[in-house]
Parts: sequence; structure tokens; C-alpha cells
Amino acid sequence: MEIKLGEYTLVHSGLVIQIDSLPITVKLTDEIEGDYTFIFNFSADTNEKGVISRFVTIDTHTLQINFLNFNNIQNGGSTNPIDVGTLRQKPLFLSYRIFDLPNCGKTIQFNFYIKEVKDGK
Repeated sequence: MEIKLGEYTLVHSGLVIQIDSLPITVKLTDEIEGDYTFIFNFSADTNEKGVISRFVTIDTHTLQINFLNFNNIQNGGSTNPIDVGTLRQKPLFLSYRIFDLPNCGKTIQFNFYIKEVKDGK
């Protein structure tokens, strides 16, 4: 199956229900550049106002995304695809939605897309 959205091709999609507030790790296989790991981490910070997504590069093949204050969120997430690097030498993008069932962990729905590059754009 192939799913396309204009110049974007969906390469991986997932829906994960968090267990015991544990980080969620997703690895995308890349036989050209090396596998790429994403760590979705949820926490609360009373010093920060509102919901915040912080992207932290751990190394060249690992990106941690810290979701702060996503408590009681029923449909939070990215409004546009986020450029998170490359996969198989093509631009890689992430879109996500987060839902919270109080005291039971979060649910994250995510899509990874590659974008076809035409004429260097």
C-alpha cells in the first residue's frame, strides 16, 4: 500500500497508548543513512505556562521530543508537518496528535512522511 498527500508519502504511521508514563520509542529503518530513533517523552512543568513541544537532538540518529503539560489534552498536536531530518536521503516530516485520559497515560497518534524533492526545492 502507498499513501500520498501531494508531494508527501506516508512512510510510517502509529497509534500508541502509553504505559505507566514511560517514554515511547519509535525507530525508522534506514539502510542508507542509519536507523533513526524518536523518543516521545511526556512530563509536566508547573513553571511553564501552556503546552510545549521541545525537540532535543541526542545524537545524529536520535531525536527526543519532550511534550510538556499535555495533561487533560483531548486533541493537541502539530498544525503542520515538522521537518525532523532525512530518511533514505529524502526530507522527513512528522505530524502528531495527543490525547490524554487522566491518570492513565497519553495516547499519541503520529505520521512520518518523506517529501519528494524536485529541482532542489
